[in-house]
Order: sequence, then C-alpha cells, then structure tokens
Amino acid sequence: MNTSFSALIIGLAIIASAWIIGNNINHNSTITSGNQNMISVSGDGKVFATPDTFLLTIIAEEKTKTTREGFAQVGAKIATLKDLLLKNGIAEKDIQSINIAINPNYIYDNGKSTIDWFVATHGLAIKIRKLETVDEILTGVSTVAGVQIQGTSYDIDDKTELYKQARTLAIAKARAKAEDMAQASGITIGKVTSINENQSSPPILYQNQMMKVSSDGAGNAGGISAGQLEIMTTVSINYEIL
Repeated sequence: MNTSFSALIIGLAIIASAWIIGNNINHNSTITSGNQNMISVSGDGKVFATPDTFLLTIIAEEKTKTTREGFAQVGAKIATLKDLLLKNGIAEKDIQSINIAINPNYIYDNGKSTIDWFVATHGLAIKIRKLETVDEILTGVSTVAGVQIQGTSYDIDDKTELYKQARTLAIAKARAKAEDMAQASGITIGKVTSINENQSSPPILYQNQMMKVSSDGAGNAGGISAGQLEIMTTVSINYEIL
C-alpha cells in the first residue's frame, strides 16, 4: 500500500471517529488539540425563589383643547394616584415619573392641517415592596378614570445570594461534564484556563399591553398570586488538557 493511500485511510478514520464522538456529547462541549490543548464545556444552574417586589407602571392621560388644561388635568390624576400610593406605604423613592408628554392631534381639511386637541400623558413607575398591598393598590388605581395599567411584573430586589447558588450549580454541572468527556476520551483535565458567565432572571409578566381602568371597573383586583421566579446562570469553562 503506497504512502498517500495510507495517509488517506488514516485521515478518514480520524474524521469518522471525531464525528462519532461529536454526536454523542453535548453540542456545547468541545475538545481541541494542538496549540490550544483544552476542553470547553458549559453548564447551567437554576434556583427558584418567591418574589418580594411588585413592579407596576401606570399612565394617566387627558385629551384637552389646550396644553395648559392638559397638564393641569393629568397632573390632578397623578396627585390622586400618588396620594393613594403613599397611603398604602409606598416610599417616595419607589415612585418615579415617566412618559411625561403632550402631543397635538391634527385634522386635515382641503390640504390644510389644524390642531384639534392635545393629549397629555404622565406615567408612574412604582415599586411595591409590601406584596399584601398589591390588590388594594390595583383596586384603588381602577377608581381613577383615564388611567392605564401599562405593565406589571414580580421581581426580587436583591438576587446576589440566588445567583451565587445558581452559579455553584452551573460550575458543578460543567465540571462533571468535563470529567465525563475526559474519561470517555482517555484524557486528563487540568486547571481552569477561562470562565465566563451569563445571568438571566425573566420576570413573571402579567400585563405587557395597555389595559384601561376606570371607576366603572372598580372592585377587587382578583387576588393575584406571586408564584416563584426562576434565577438562572450559565457558565462556559475551558480546562487545560494534561
């Protein structure tokens, strides 16, 4: 058998072996050789915890003939809403004004445009730390005509310890994967050469579209439930091959 043909057979065997190994391990794990001489793995860790914060965004809106009237009327609504929030134990630092604007509405006649009215808006981003007050606050908001609930979600104010727990799980999973791969491949892994982390904690979103509320819909907010939030982190680790 000539040298070129032997080299071809050996090359095909190596490719076939690599394909077999590659189709029996996690696609996020790789083994490289040559100058890099490392094994790359990833692992994820998840923990679950009960939320301690409710995030609420509301928008007050008024349609008036003048900008002065618009700001005055929408300001009165915001004052009513802030009074409601403060009476329910919301701190000033947890109430933030957003989306303050006034926009004209145009009408067109014979190619000419004139302003018909103005729409004034003023929103509030609110952090509710006492979850037992959420129902009462939402019910109170529903008594103010012309107010929209723009968004609500649960959150955890300090996720530091939760991410620490998730990270420990993710690293352990990645290490176990690396050891399994090393044993199956007949290699020995050494120290960590690099590690990267990607954190995520998607909130439970209950309303992501405008929902109008008014005095006509006043009543109990429905006894909403906090459930649990998933705190997740993913690590990517490179180990040296000895």
